[in-house]
Amino acid sequence: MIKTEDLTSFLAVVEYGSFSKAARSEGMQIATLSRAISRLEADLKTTLFNRTTRKVVLTEEGHLFKAHAQQAIHSIKLGIQELKVNQGQPSGKLKVDAALPFMVSQLVPLIESFKRLYPKIIIELSTNDSVIDLLENKVDVAFRVGEPENSTLRAKFLGYSPLCIVASPTYLAEFGTPKRCTDLDHHNLLGFTNSAHLNNWYLNDKSFSPEVMPIANSGEILKHLCINGVGVIALSYYMVREELAKGTLVEVLPKAIEHPNRRESVHAVYYKQSALASRISIFLDYVKPRLNLSSDN
Repeated sequence: MIKTEDLTSFLAVVEYGSFSKAARSEGMQIATLSRAISRLEADLKTTLFNRTTRKVVLTEEGHLFKAHAQQAIHSIKLGIQELKVNQGQPSGKLKVDAALPFMVSQLVPLIESFKRLYPKIIIELSTNDSVIDLLENKVDVAFRVGEPENSTLRAKFLGYSPLCIVASPTYLAEFGTPKRCTDLDHHNLLGFTNSAHLNNWYLNDKSFSPEVMPIANSGEILKHLCINGVGVIALSYYMVREELAKGTLVEVLPKAIEHPNRRESVHAVYYKQSALASRISIFLDYVKPRLNLSSDN
């Protein structure tokens, strides 16, 4: 494979017509430059210069190759310049994935203001309630609630969103408000069908384990079932913040859950060697201080 430095050495000899002058201009030893030319000629399987004790002259093949070498080096320099420009004004596509509740409540409200600051970054949003393969789904960065398990991904900690046990006022009016953890035995406890770890409520009372009824695979669906009086659910605060403020949901047993726990951490994950690192960093640096994950925000 032809090396860029060999092309640069070749063009320096063309420009100065001398190995010694070309070596000085490139800041290298004559022997090093000579090896670069020999290596290039070997790669091309042709002679580029006719060498005498007095001068160096391009062969016909050397003349033919000169224009291509100049174009190649020019293209590389243009690419470097464009990268430097992009580093000053980031550009390109950034595909972002999150569960629907997180996307709607946390990220969507920030997109318009982010695009005002970075108009050349094209944001593409996707939603998945389950953990997806980033490469297979062509996702650059994903937001995940709970401890990340994939060690091949880089994880940036964004904060905690405490678990809340909630129910609707109409449900509580009919079935009563639990006063202690064991009272939950007499209630309809709603759970996830596809993620068993999300059915762990991390109660302080370790002697009691709530028996949940898996009924839906989406936190958003479970929330709306809860609003409609179907039962009681433990969800992240960011998901129920607005409903608690409006009174359509009520928190019960506010001191029953241990904090923090494995369901409460929020991370952004992406591949460690991602070529999009600057775009990802810019997006995460913008998003992190603007998230509303807990009542302390």
